Amino acid sequence: MDKKKLLFLPILAITFLCASFLGQQTISASENVLLEEDFEADVLPDGFEVIEGTATVKDGALELTSTDISSPSRVIFSVADGIGDFVFEADVTFQSAVNDARWASLMFRIQNEDYPYYQFAARKGTSALNGLEFAIRTESNSWNVPMKTFYPEDFGYDETYRMKIIAKGERVQQFVNGQLVIDTDMADQYLEGDLGFQVSGATVAFDNVKVTTRTEDLPPLEDSNAFLPVEPETNMVNAPTVISSEVFDDIAAYEGVSSVILPVEVNEDGEVMVGDTTLADRLLAIRGEVIPIIQVNDMQATDGVIEVLESTSTRDVHILSPQIDVLEKIKAAYPTARGAILYEKNHFNKHDMKKLVEDANISRSFTVVLPERHVSIDTVYYFHNRAISVWGISDDAHALIHAGVDGIVTNHPQEAVEVFGEYPENTIIQRPIVVAHRGVPSLAPENTMAGYHLSYELGADLIETDIQQTKDGHIVIMHDATVDRTTDGTGAVADLTLEEIRELDAGSYFGEEFAGEKVPTFREFLEGFKDKDVVLLVELKATDIEEQVLQEIMEVGVEEKVVLQSFNIESVKKFREISPHISVGFLYSASVPGSPEQRIKDAEQMLNYATSIGARLNASYGSLSEESITYMRQRGLINMHWTFRDQEPFKNLLKSGLIGPITDYTQWLTDGPTYIETPIKKRNLKVGKSATINAKTFVNYRTKHKENAETSLYVYDGQSYVDVAENVITAVAPGTADVFAMHTFHMLDEDWNLVSEPIEVKVSE
Repeated sequence: MDKKKLLFLPILAITFLCASFLGQQTISASENVLLEEDFEADVLPDGFEVIEGTATVKDGALELTSTDISSPSRVIFSVADGIGDFVFEADVTFQSAVNDARWASLMFRIQNEDYPYYQFAARKGTSALNGLEFAIRTESNSWNVPMKTFYPEDFGYDETYRMKIIAKGERVQQFVNGQLVIDTDMADQYLEGDLGFQVSGATVAFDNVKVTTRTEDLPPLEDSNAFLPVEPETNMVNAPTVISSEVFDDIAAYEGVSSVILPVEVNEDGEVMVGDTTLADRLLAIRGEVIPIIQVNDMQATDGVIEVLESTSTRDVHILSPQIDVLEKIKAAYPTARGAILYEKNHFNKHDMKKLVEDANISRSFTVVLPERHVSIDTVYYFHNRAISVWGISDDAHALIHAGVDGIVTNHPQEAVEVFGEYPENTIIQRPIVVAHRGVPSLAPENTMAGYHLSYELGADLIETDIQQTKDGHIVIMHDATVDRTTDGTGAVADLTLEEIRELDAGSYFGEEFAGEKVPTFREFLEGFKDKDVVLLVELKATDIEEQVLQEIMEVGVEEKVVLQSFNIESVKKFREISPHISVGFLYSASVPGSPEQRIKDAEQMLNYATSIGARLNASYGSLSEESITYMRQRGLINMHWTFRDQEPFKNLLKSGLIGPITDYTQWLTDGPTYIETPIKKRNLKVGKSATINAKTFVNYRTKHKENAETSLYVYDGQSYVDVAENVITAVAPGTADVFAMHTFHMLDEDWNLVSEPIEVKVSE
């Protein structure tokens, strides 16, 4: 057993630790050590009692063994009567585990020498979303887990980690290797009790146990740093976020702005500066108001930026750089920092876009930042299909809005904010990225080539599929672990050969017209869409097939056209390891918290998790809230959400900013146009004069065709320069008005609007 303590640089709570280090030394001198135990004797120490399972003293440590996940092992001990306020810490070393979900814990305030109690639990797979927990064993002997989080890495076998609990009244702080991981005030039901250790489905050694009194109050529970910047009022659906490239001293100047770019340089004294102000002061000045985007162009500034992030406990931050190595260095030290790649080259072709997607994925950066000359409807669409968000740099907000960007980077943010108010109600300005779930199972048998081709014809942007492995090692398309539901056969896919599966009829169950439809191989699916303008969303159902899946993707030559996803976090991690250049999503489902504050806090935790593992969060749509959608959108994360089979939630979440719906009903959006265009850009009028504008407007559809369409003109009521009636503009007063060509259409049992880029109407005397 390796008893060395690992050094880990705190990520989330360095400020508290640094600021309180000297104070803790002073406090510790006035506290009493109640217990120190290193288990050097060969027997269980006096006062330690095995109340369940197996526990022995072995090789100078207390070893608990649980081979069955339903039968834990527990040891409890008491250090003083009525103890409730303490510091309880121990070295914890996993020696084996049934799987990565198995855990070890420090129990505290144990009642009745059994339960109820609290515990600080750590799974072997601590990098999972629930890798670390503050849990309550209730009076009914069941679990309540009110707080969970993740650690940047899994606990390694035979590696020792220091787990510590500080309990004072209802306040509890939990640490791993000095890093504050959970901070709560939920320990208010049981204020004293025994201590102990517990293991479930693992063999774990505990050593160097120390218990100290705690008389000093813990600091008040800090408000979460999670917040939603106030956005401009608008009628646009899924409007872009406004990002200021101008740094203001007056916080009021950021009204309606979500983020601000802070370009940094290192001065002669080694300080990281934003203009004449230190980066630390800028971060503190805007905290809770706008999201910082730190622009780092020089590798020499990276160490200083990391130090400032740690010293200010800045967690909600983007790092913007044209250099991939800069992003990788900062994110290696600060895994929850989000990356954004600034593209500065003059040329921008398909090869450049492919390379930019690869660089974004390799550096775990979910956002690309493009100058206006490289922003178009087509380029934004290319990146969105691969789960990459786009921020455009321009002071022409209308042009960027029409292109469908996710963020507007501008030197004049208030002008952009004013533009948001000019659009008509229910204006869709971003094309929804429609993912055809298993093809179109509402119209054709699921996971068949017939269904896939139909979804493509209906205008799907991505086609989702599921893959399993046969008995003889072939990858085939199948959602279920068995063939029973969707074919005329029976049995597990893993127990059948490819030849046996290919003999099955995968279409007759749906309708006679699909009789004889075969179960496709994965290679057949890839080759069927290799030359078509569609992206393939591949979900792994089987385990340990990641390398084979990647090999077939590479052999067919479609790595640019594939996005991967899985419910299995180990598969996600494996893909990040072997194919870091390909976008990958983590599938999950969770309940929605009751309060807006908790929903925002949960969104923060989920985004930090996504950023740390380098994966998108492809949650069930029932896991979403308006707050979580907004939180992700403001911070540049595009996710795809499953599975829409009802128009009402589809419509409602689309209005809330959903961009990537996964649905069985691709046909719901087939007739929904994607954008309109008009050749008329400007018009001059004299006051009192009128003009009829019959804009030759083209409406573009997702099925790759466009047609002339009836439109009307629209102008914002708040302007006073022109009046509009149908297609007639009347000049009222000198000035400039933005007049839109507007097309109204019906989709999802709702009326929606598309508008062209505005026609600039100049009115003179």
